Amino acid sequence: MRNNSFLRRAAAILLLCALALGLSGCAPQNQPKQGTAGQSAAAVDSAVYTVTLNPAGGAWADGSTEAVSVQVQGGTPIDFAAHTPQLEGNDLLGWYQQDGYPWPGARKVSGDVSLRARWSATQVEETYDLVLTIGGEKEPLEYEAGVYQFTHVSSIYGGYAQRAGKYTIYEEDLKNAIKADDGSVQRVLYHAGSNYIDATGTIYAEFYNDGEFELFYDYTNAGERTKYCMNTGYWTLAGYTAPFEATPIPVDETGMGYVSAHLDWDKTLTGEAEEEPEAEAAAEEKAPDIVTLPGETIYTAEATGSDTMKANFCDNGVMAVFITSYGVNVDQKYLWKFDEAGQLVLTYNGGEENILTTDENGALTFTDGYNNTYTVDAEALKAAVTEPEKIYTAASVNSKTMFVFFYSNHTFTVNFDLSSFGQAGSFHVTAEGQWRLGEKGIEMAVKGQMVEITADLNEARPESSSITFPVDENTYALSPLFYGTATAPAEAAQGEENAQ
Repeated sequence: MRNNSFLRRAAAILLLCALALGLSGCAPQNQPKQGTAGQSAAAVDSAVYTVTLNPAGGAWADGSTEAVSVQVQGGTPIDFAAHTPQLEGNDLLGWYQQDGYPWPGARKVSGDVSLRARWSATQVEETYDLVLTIGGEKEPLEYEAGVYQFTHVSSIYGGYAQRAGKYTIYEEDLKNAIKADDGSVQRVLYHAGSNYIDATGTIYAEFYNDGEFELFYDYTNAGERTKYCMNTGYWTLAGYTAPFEATPIPVDETGMGYVSAHLDWDKTLTGEAEEEPEAEAAAEEKAPDIVTLPGETIYTAEATGSDTMKANFCDNGVMAVFITSYGVNVDQKYLWKFDEAGQLVLTYNGGEENILTTDENGALTFTDGYNNTYTVDAEALKAAVTEPEKIYTAASVNSKTMFVFFYSNHTFTVNFDLSSFGQAGSFHVTAEGQWRLGEKGIEMAVKGQMVEITADLNEARPESSSITFPVDENTYALSPLFYGTATAPAEAAQGEENAQ
């Protein structure tokens, strides 16, 4: 009996030990103590965020065209390859944030985000919070990084003349004006300037707090100020309700332009206002002069009645007025191009108006600021244009997806390359810039402004030299070997390979 009692006690002890060991085996290993840094890191790694993908006219694999929400682990990139819509006849250029900037494919998610697909075809209609209508037709808008722009051609003086301008609306400023207006007075809510400024006046748009806007030509003639209302339309902004009933659009009975129902709101015309608001005064200041860098001359137009004045058309889209007696360019603010219809367009100082006119003989002519008239042979100029060759690539030092491509026709473009993330290769972010090699090295201009070049050159050891330049928010590195490729396009491929 004693032996059996001993055996039962021993078995019970062994059973308790086994249970204790089993329970301890279920516990997590290396668990950090309460309040340790390890616990904080685990909490951050476990965060899950919502990414909303709007196909913007495209369709998902199941045929749906609605936006989808994807749950993404914090600190990891978005799996775009698993969520790629299709749109017939289009390439997916990338995913864009609400501020208009592209979302880099490798960026790690750190919060909820909404993205919108951008397609290659221009016929895909963009939808925005701001909507403008003129004459019952929706006005096409451009939008990027909080800035709306629209281009409208208005007839004045009974259709005898036209005024075309590109109007700019800053979304944040418009929303701030809305917040500041309590609806107690009917005044101009927002002033949108345009790029049309001539010697006598300007054109601009005025947005009112009754949901109406008007396009004006405001000019001074013989010391007397006149303000023509060229067009009237309505505007809406998501989330905004006008505090007044919209004013009916008046009838143009004179053919000279609409009579504005809001002229009495503008106290500057009656002299009752002491001074214009700073924002409106700044908008009407003359636009700064653009900067261009002439390239290689491919065509020269002769001046009528002058042997010394020449108009040199360069390979990078710049045209410079050249005086042979001094051997210098006296005006190089002209830009030229062939539009989609194949027509030659020549603009001045960043404007959009084509200054080329057709004379009685059907020839294209223009007059410079020195009262010299030139005749341009568009076909001869077109024949002189050659296909540009990419001769160098400058990579961004702070981004794996941004590059600057230099071309043999003295132009460069900024490019966003998503091919490594399974999307449609590279595409241009900016319009063409200009470059040239001067006495002090490379010079660059983009969007009418000079680019600041930082160079640390070592003549004894060129390979250790450093040349960098910024465009927008990125900085790019340029090898001194570029100087060799710039002057010898045929050797570009080898030069670029060495520069890498």
